[in-house]
Amino acid sequence: MAGTRRAIPDAVNVRRILAPTDFSADAERAVQWAVRLGALLKAEVTALFVLDLSLGAVAGLPPEVASMAATGELLDRIRREATEEMSRLSRHYPKVKTLIREGSPRPTILQTADRLGADLIVMGTRGRTGLAHIVFGSVAEHVVRHARMPVLTVRKTRRS
Repeated sequence: MAGTRRAIPDAVNVRRILAPTDFSADAERAVQWAVRLGALLKAEVTALFVLDLSLGAVAGLPPEVASMAATGELLDRIRREATEEMSRLSRHYPKVKTLIREGSPRPTILQTADRLGADLIVMGTRGRTGLAHIVFGSVAEHVVRHARMPVLTVRKTRRS
């Protein structure tokens, strides 16, 4: 019917939004989107940082370096820095809940979304990893393909 307005289906009831972050500029923009959507929809927003402590992920260290005794100290430092970044995010967005999980980002984001009962995931399309994206593929792409709920991907704004 021409001219007839379509109502938003009742099934679109967003109560919980998950915003994975790696603290990059693109992730920060996605968190901003999640916060704005959360306010508009009166939805709870949770920011998630996944601390990937696998040998290949820890600062790109080769296995022979990652297995050295200083690795324990390095991991503690990475954990501490992640906690500090999440505290900063929490101060900037006081209504946003924060979570830090350890594991591989792809499955951990999906598992956390399921555990929280997230109705929407809002995330950036590009993170801190450049070469890793080419070799291993995009975390955002994986989440879009495998999430049980809608995923809003936020692209970086192009500057003229």
